[in-house]
Amino acid sequence: MKLTRYIPVLAIVILAATGCKKTFDEMNTNENKPSSVPASLLLNGILFNMYDAPSTMKERWCQYYCCNYDYYGNNRYDFGSGDNNYTTLKNVVKMEEEAIKSGAAAVNPYEALAKFFKAYFFTKMSLAMGDLPMDEALRGSTNLAPVYDSQKKIFQQSILWLDSANNEIAQLIAANDNSLAGDFYYGNKLSKWQKLVNTFRIRLLLHLSKRTDDADLNVKQQFASILSNKTKYPVMEDASDNLQFNFVHPTNDYPMNPGTFGFDGSRYNTAATYISLLTQLKDPRVFVTAEPAAALVTAGKSPTSYDAYVGANPGEDIGAMYIKANGGQYSLINRRHFYETYTAEPSIQIGFAEMCFNIAEGINRGWATSGALGTAESYYIAGIKASFAFYNIPEASTFDAYFLRSGSPGSANVAYDKYSIPANFATYYGQAAVTYAGNNATGLTQILNQRYLALFRHAGLESYFTYRRTGVPAFTTGPGTGNSARIALRFQYPATEKTANTTNYTKALQTQYSGNDDINGVMWIIK
Repeated sequence: MKLTRYIPVLAIVILAATGCKKTFDEMNTNENKPSSVPASLLLNGILFNMYDAPSTMKERWCQYYCCNYDYYGNNRYDFGSGDNNYTTLKNVVKMEEEAIKSGAAAVNPYEALAKFFKAYFFTKMSLAMGDLPMDEALRGSTNLAPVYDSQKKIFQQSILWLDSANNEIAQLIAANDNSLAGDFYYGNKLSKWQKLVNTFRIRLLLHLSKRTDDADLNVKQQFASILSNKTKYPVMEDASDNLQFNFVHPTNDYPMNPGTFGFDGSRYNTAATYISLLTQLKDPRVFVTAEPAAALVTAGKSPTSYDAYVGANPGEDIGAMYIKANGGQYSLINRRHFYETYTAEPSIQIGFAEMCFNIAEGINRGWATSGALGTAESYYIAGIKASFAFYNIPEASTFDAYFLRSGSPGSANVAYDKYSIPANFATYYGQAAVTYAGNNATGLTQILNQRYLALFRHAGLESYFTYRRTGVPAFTTGPGTGNSARIALRFQYPATEKTANTTNYTKALQTQYSGNDDINGVMWIIK
């Protein structure tokens, strides 16, 4: 009797335990957290992470402008760690996986663009730091201590990715594949992405200009192949092909805007590296991007005179710079252009003007004889004109320049002085310092100077990388730039590498920088 009484009780206990386990699992499932994410949503986040915003230290390291008040920053080259884009790269891999899970073919838009993103982010980090984990970097918990790949291998692999991306995008376009979604840069147009892929590849080849003797890279041959076959390798044709971040109020405001003016409207003055180049060339872009030095105008200089514009030496002691800037001795960033609205100007990440100068440089160096636009001079002229057009400077007419007189931009009490500025491209180009000197050292310097001017406030560290590679334009140093008055040559590795990947981190430093994570170490690509 006792036995028959306890059997059903035991069964009830077992069933109850089983039921509790199931309920426990269910209770620990977060119904609000998706287990799968659409590839288009991942793409959207990746695209946002590509964007290098203006108004950061990167612009100061490119010597476009200076901070004159130490509460808001400095102009020092005391580099810390470089950008860490591995989380974004993991999302790139996840995007590929989700596209396949949703039923996409092996070759699909997300998979093709993933190749571009891998090339973009790996080379971006490598340019900043040197060798990096690449082959073993995105394996998750299966490899928590990835080995470092050489910078040469990173660029080799990246160029292979770009070549494959170009071919696959061409295949998708031919098949009329319109499955791409989530692209706020190009509105899901694969033809635009194909141009970007090849334009970016040209940029990478220029970064390798000191390695043209490496037979494994074939830099010159690759460059010539792209220029000689527009059908297979389409590149940007005009500014409408720019990869640019367009600001939208109130969700994505330009960093300098009416809301920030009261904090930093007078804290940033232009750098002499940038302003002096404009004034020496009598370049009308100075009237759009900068303001005349107030003290010079008070002393009788015309705001339309190029000698009314003065930038500060980035190496100047920041305390001395503050006194001079507040005394009106330096040109401030043009506050109407950058602060009057919440959207200012688009932030170009990879653009047509830069591409023109990159191609002009390659032809100048003898890597090819011509391209779709013709000679090095043709591309050089096209790049300058594209930059002028970005600032709405006409080729043969006048344009209005505005300089803040009083009040706060964007408010009812603001007042500007307005001046009509003559613009004539033929006159500008006719100057001996601007007219292309030919495929020689002088012509190369002209190309690099114009590239620098065109990238003002755009493309993150590109102008710094170009200076590091070429020495053009000449950057200046001093007490204000720190680092014993030296321009640092690289960024350090993320601090987590030292603690979580110690063996490989240590080996990478020994291989490249004599065992030190040295910001003055010379990486392979610029040796």
